[in-house]
Amino acid sequence: MASTVVAPHQRLRSLGRPAWKAALAPVAFIAVGAALPWLTSFATQRLLVEMLTVFTVALAWNLLAGYGGLVAVGQHMFVGIGAYALFAIANRTGLNPWLALPLALLVSAGFAWLSEWPMFRLSGAYFAVGTWVVAEMLRVLALNSEWLGAGAGMPLEAMAQYDRWTRNAGVYWAALALGVAAFATARGLLRGRVGLALMSVRDSEAAAAASGVDVRRAKLAVWVIAGSMTGVAGAVAYMNTLQVTPDASFSLNWTAAAIFIAVLGGIGTFEGPILGTLIYFALRESFAQYGAWYFVGLGMLAMLTMVIAPGGAWSLVTQRVSVDPFRVRRTPPPASSSLTRK
Repeated sequence: MASTVVAPHQRLRSLGRPAWKAALAPVAFIAVGAALPWLTSFATQRLLVEMLTVFTVALAWNLLAGYGGLVAVGQHMFVGIGAYALFAIANRTGLNPWLALPLALLVSAGFAWLSEWPMFRLSGAYFAVGTWVVAEMLRVLALNSEWLGAGAGMPLEAMAQYDRWTRNAGVYWAALALGVAAFATARGLLRGRVGLALMSVRDSEAAAAASGVDVRRAKLAVWVIAGSMTGVAGAVAYMNTLQVTPDASFSLNWTAAAIFIAVLGGIGTFEGPILGTLIYFALRESFAQYGAWYFVGLGMLAMLTMVIAPGGAWSLVTQRVSVDPFRVRRTPPPASSSLTRK
């Protein structure tokens, strides 16, 4: 039986062309997105900031619940931590708010790491309720802290030196960078060893542990990463409003929106938060004027989704066509390799 060996340089060329073409779409997306401050109104930029920050929170919640089995009802604790960290650092030190964003990330990551020991002693419903309790404790602490502005909150005084265009464009670019970085981080996580461990934990934690997966370490990694992403999202979101208050930043509405988006798009799928965010904001911008009926409609839509399409909107796509646009899923190796048998 004869075989033909494909030369390495031919193999590299064949792999390089699709990779080069695949890179065009994200580069074009980032380039167009970066140019939007010159092409759109301030109102559009503020809406896009909200979309990108909510998307990041939903993506982080989906990593926790959909892949790590950590259903966090109090994920909004990190929104408040990140926002207050940014405002306190920028106001007290006079540091440029954009340069303070990495410090807000470190504070959020540090809190996630410190909270791992008490939180991971809980599981299931106890863990879910425990995260909400911690978020409420932090809200009450901020409400009674004069250093953090108490109930009135804190304005972002360091922003006063910038004109309106610079403030709006700068915050939008920060949100765009956050959305792209969160997307790339989540994709890299799911395609790496930690992602493989999380997927095995999601399928069966007992089987994963029996197979040698360090379940606690995998969950700690996703807890810290999701907390960091959520914290920076909170910091950017309140840079957009120039004011942070305990009731707004530690509000359950943040987690509720993340859960709704994940359910609507597809929990445990990489594409779910993307599709869910687009649907959520399309519905909100179209029907929010109906007041209470709008929220009733959202609740009914969530229930219908869970009954008719438990896998979310993305499952309706994959039922009809096999597609993996971001190459996150792992598939068995093809029957043929670089050796073509004759």
